[in-house]
Amino acid sequence: MSQNFIEPPPHLDDTSPIRPIGDAPLSLWRRAVGLVSLLIAAALTIGTALLLILPPPTSTSVVPTAAASEPTQENGVNTPPTEIPQIVQQTVVESPDLLPTVSADEIAAILSGNSSAGVENSGSIQVVRNAYDPFTIIPDRPRSEVTDYQVVEGDTIFSIAERFGLTPETIAWSNDRSIIGNLRPGRDINILPVDGVYHQALGSDTIAQIAAAYRITDPYVIIDSEYNSLFGATPDTVLPSGTWVVIPGGVAEQITWTPKVEREGGEGNQSGGSFVTFAPGDPGSCGRVANVGGSFWTGPIDNYQFTRGFASWHTGVDLAASPGTAVKAANGGVVIFAGWNTWGYGNAIVLSHGPFSTLYAHLSSINIGCGQVVSAGQVIGGVGSTGNSSGPHLHFEIRYLDVPQNPAATLPF
Repeated sequence: MSQNFIEPPPHLDDTSPIRPIGDAPLSLWRRAVGLVSLLIAAALTIGTALLLILPPPTSTSVVPTAAASEPTQENGVNTPPTEIPQIVQQTVVESPDLLPTVSADEIAAILSGNSSAGVENSGSIQVVRNAYDPFTIIPDRPRSEVTDYQVVEGDTIFSIAERFGLTPETIAWSNDRSIIGNLRPGRDINILPVDGVYHQALGSDTIAQIAAAYRITDPYVIIDSEYNSLFGATPDTVLPSGTWVVIPGGVAEQITWTPKVEREGGEGNQSGGSFVTFAPGDPGSCGRVANVGGSFWTGPIDNYQFTRGFASWHTGVDLAASPGTAVKAANGGVVIFAGWNTWGYGNAIVLSHGPFSTLYAHLSSINIGCGQVVSAGQVIGGVGSTGNSSGPHLHFEIRYLDVPQNPAATLPF
């Protein structure tokens, strides 16, 4: 038995996606927000353009003016007159013309540096000057270690010492002594941070013995020095052989810094010049003196003890004797120096003997005067310990045309 098929009614939800009627108000709200945003953006753009085009803004201030009305009386009480504020337009203009300027004359005056340090009123501006000279050489910072220096053409031990603020002795005592007579360009030398001695240990002496050798009474001057790495060491410590240590304030052997004799005229190799000058500017210098030839050689002192011989850094011999022992001229000649000197020899005498010269240092007394002609063996002074001396002795030198000679090769010491 067949039945008639009845098709069910269609569902509207299954049809094509057409936006429901109820969403229409939401769409209109979104469009309105977008329109407002565009208007705001346009307004900001126009405002920015106006700020760039229009003249600077003006400020207003309220300035009290005279009373605009007569005083009144209300209920028996006087009422003061009413002040009507007056609006004043003020234009605020930032002009580059208001900035301080300096004329060409003022710039020249500033660069000349003729005025004193401080603040000066230079018309249109205040000129603040630095309290220091910009061309002043600022000293180097203190050195904290031993440094190397390479000798250049024209260097001397004295110029190097002055450059680093040290004594010439410190330069000599920090290096091989051969630099005293042979300071060649290109050579590297040690420069200490302070005055003293640079010592290389031999592996046998204690720190206390090293200190005593350089006249340091407290070994901890060496141990505690910031220039040495001796933490934990004691005065009895024996340093490994080859170890270098700085001896701050140490004093080694005396070094000869005797000036040269300046010679004028005559045959230098024969007569030694017609006139001689020694250490001009020193207190004991005699200036320009007529030269006198020598006679014969004799010992400068009797009853002495030979304590130190000739070396490149010690261009003479040291003869220890009692203070006041007579010092005699070792040859006939003329006095070209008699008095105090600046190279560490205290009271000294220098005699010229033709091409030769002799020097007598550390004297306690001087018995002759400048330009005086003396004979060989004549008493000229007394033994002393003036200048850089550790005890009474005579430092005696012989030079030929200003070249140091070993006195022991001329006289029997």
